[in-house]
Amino acid sequence: MFYTLVTLVQKNRYFFIPFLLWIIFGGILLSLCSKEALFLAVNGLHNPVSDVLATIATYLGDGQTYAVLLLILLIRRQWRPFLISASILALVTLLVCTAKNVFDEPRPITYFADTSILHTVAWMPPHAWNSFPSGHTSTAFGLCCFLAIWWEKKEMGLLLFALGLAAAHSRMYLCQHFFEDVYTGSMIGAFSGIFIYGLFELRKTGTPGTTCPRGTVITPTAGVA
Repeated sequence: MFYTLVTLVQKNRYFFIPFLLWIIFGGILLSLCSKEALFLAVNGLHNPVSDVLATIATYLGDGQTYAVLLLILLIRRQWRPFLISASILALVTLLVCTAKNVFDEPRPITYFADTSILHTVAWMPPHAWNSFPSGHTSTAFGLCCFLAIWWEKKEMGLLLFALGLAAAHSRMYLCQHFFEDVYTGSMIGAFSGIFIYGLFELRKTGTPGTTCPRGTVITPTAGVA
């Protein structure tokens, strides 16, 4: 399993190298900056055009967007990609819902005593609780990770990472989450994506004593019981 995951990362470096840099850089920011400062640095920079762009970006992590992908795969009868992407969504949903119920953290609109300093948009009122982790960010990164691995054009992984990051940014811009929420959400999504894809790749490759798709019987390595 470990070898399978390493191979997937190596083959899809256009997605996973930027993602690794994001994890490192994000961790540094969390250790150096306060929760309030990180949030206000993003939420405080706003304009009417960004309001619209952030709204569009946030829908990358919406369940309806993921449902459209699943429907397309189902209509095209691409069963394996459908099962993989559906399994990723199921795992992301399970992890996020569990964490939200366990931590039940306040959202920015509840956390800050002075809400006049917060930027919101009229068409997307901020929620009050269940801030940690960000479900939209988790879903967006799960979706982008799946597409990065699935598509043959591996260079698209860089664009897909950028789209996932845009979704994460939008959740802070729209006053829905803190940095730690989207940071953790991105890890949940990407790790769920590569883990589920790795399981399917492992099954596709086969195990000792089974027959692989080409009809070749896989025999155990010498010395292995």
